Amino acid sequence: MNKDKVIEYLENFNSYQYAVNSIADERGGPLMPINMVSDRRVLPANRWDHRRYTLVVTMVKGAIDTVLSDDERSVIMQKYIDRNKKALHEIARYLHRDRGTISKWHTEALKKLCKALEPLDVEYTDIENIDYMWDPNWEYSEPA
Repeated sequence: MNKDKVIEYLENFNSYQYAVNSIADERGGPLMPINMVSDRRVLPANRWDHRRYTLVVTMVKGAIDTVLSDDERSVIMQKYIDRNKKALHEIARYLHRDRGTISKWHTEALKKLCKALEPLDVEYTDIENIDYMWDPNWEYSEPA
């Protein structure tokens, strides 16, 4: 997985976690394909979203907790996950470390997370808004 996608997951982690906790009824919603790539079976949208968001949250949280060292985890949490996010120079000041050291930990953490999150396949990496489907002027067209 590339670094930009990992950073996107980290930056949106709290939103994904909120979505998982907020989907109370996973039976509702329009029918969606189980696997967007090749499967013709369908699931209700809430259940489909719940599966995808749950897997993303579980994988990201597990990777942060398992793969990273304590120092790397601290940097990732403060930069991306904590409510009051900090820049690398602020983390360096907070931890009483050199900014270069914090930058090194950040880079190493992202490399490790890229490897750890590789199993997320196409079905789960493309989380996008589908509100356009309810636009009265929108028409479905079969993919080429």
